[in-house]
Amino acid sequence: MTGQVQIHVGTRTQRFPVAFLFFLSVASLLAHGQPTGASATSVPDVNQVPRIDALSPISSMQGGRSFTLSVVGYNFTSASTIQWNGNTLLTTLVSGNLVTATVPASDLSEAGPDLVTVLNPGPSGGASNSLPFTVPCVIPPPSGASNQTRSRLGAYYFDGWSGPLTNFHFQGLPLGPYQGRQPFSGWQDSNQCAIEQQLATAHNFGIDFFVFDWYYRARINEPSDNLNSALEITHALPDRHGMQYAILYVDGPPFDITAAEWPAAVKQWVDYMMDPAYLRVNGAPVLFIIDVGEMYQIFGSDVGVAHALEELRAAAQAQGLPGVYVVGGFGEPDGTLGQNTLAPGFSIAGADGYDAVALYNYPFAPPAVKGELPFSKLSDAAHWTWDEAKRDNSIPFIPTAEAGWDPRPWHEVEPVTGDLMWYSRTPPEVADLVRDAINWANSNPQLRPEPGPTPPLVLIEAWNEFGEGSHMVPTADDGTNYGDAIAAMLLRK
Repeated sequence: MTGQVQIHVGTRTQRFPVAFLFFLSVASLLAHGQPTGASATSVPDVNQVPRIDALSPISSMQGGRSFTLSVVGYNFTSASTIQWNGNTLLTTLVSGNLVTATVPASDLSEAGPDLVTVLNPGPSGGASNSLPFTVPCVIPPPSGASNQTRSRLGAYYFDGWSGPLTNFHFQGLPLGPYQGRQPFSGWQDSNQCAIEQQLATAHNFGIDFFVFDWYYRARINEPSDNLNSALEITHALPDRHGMQYAILYVDGPPFDITAAEWPAAVKQWVDYMMDPAYLRVNGAPVLFIIDVGEMYQIFGSDVGVAHALEELRAAAQAQGLPGVYVVGGFGEPDGTLGQNTLAPGFSIAGADGYDAVALYNYPFAPPAVKGELPFSKLSDAAHWTWDEAKRDNSIPFIPTAEAGWDPRPWHEVEPVTGDLMWYSRTPPEVADLVRDAINWANSNPQLRPEPGPTPPLVLIEAWNEFGEGSHMVPTADDGTNYGDAIAAMLLRK
């Protein structure tokens, strides 16, 4: 295969720290906003009828807690007020496209539907269109694909959607040109309803587990932006709707765990691993780590990393678990990536004591490409990475099927060429790539972490990478098409 392979580790908060911190500082100032009322003195000289396009969140458990409601739309002013079933809420103007208000718990005590509008007072103003807010939370019932046995299929879950809509993770999305990527459960997943809906829906598509990105300093960006929010909610749920889960430790500044901090992190992980719903491989709970090169830098040597991993396994054994199955990933900028081979990455993973390797994603393009490429090029990259694992043949390997790559919302350019590049995609193309990953795993039993007849482990990148265009959660633009295509493939004989 010709061309250039590039593997991007899934650490959104790591890639552009200077630009993102600048964006964050501005967004934090904006997020405080200005409380508005309906007094005559606050009505501007020129007013227009507002329009609302989206709510976040969009639903709640009956009897749930109070929350901040964000309303996205147009023609908001300092006099705009959010109306909840016709009752005025104390409203904060963030921008002409965003207003927020606190919805008290008393408004969630009874079943809806509830209607949200925005009112602009004055002779040229008026009430906006209305959007429904759903109480109680609607959880889809199980479907046929939830019982599929063709693969133990997982999906990476980027846990960065808990902050305000002005947070940099939402750049280009609810307040930008890519509003159509809005997930069916709402932009923010920092509430129980959104997480339960996603768990149940993923399982209905045939997905068996989520692998949650996990960060040691989860609130380093801002207090309201908890990068481990969805994982924590999932862990606390009494019902995960048939789904299991695992943790992907994302290293790299500012999330590196030092040798001194390692025991504290290990304790947190083992606490999760005690959960019967935590994913196990060969009977042991699984920890994914990206990337192996950064771990080497932190601990200083192969021996240092191996000792840290053994410390993790010993801590799990002390709690009655049979150790930990550790899966390492690699990519840039750790130096384990070559244009013609991935052997250095496999070599590090083997020398440092990892049990298996799994990559996060692998955008692939010929040099100096700008604009859109066909999905077939991304599929070629997947097959190349899998064949590199087969060629190396030194350590078990879990293949990853990427659901797409379109980072235009975040304007993530290629590190070598500086070009903005993305891929077209269709539901059948994504489903076919997942099928290929399953078939590859079955055709290479020597590399499977678990022997047959257990279904092979396969990963999808990702469930909800909206900023990078690698997602299969139902959205406003795509509906359930991507998940339905995967479910149909899994049920096909």
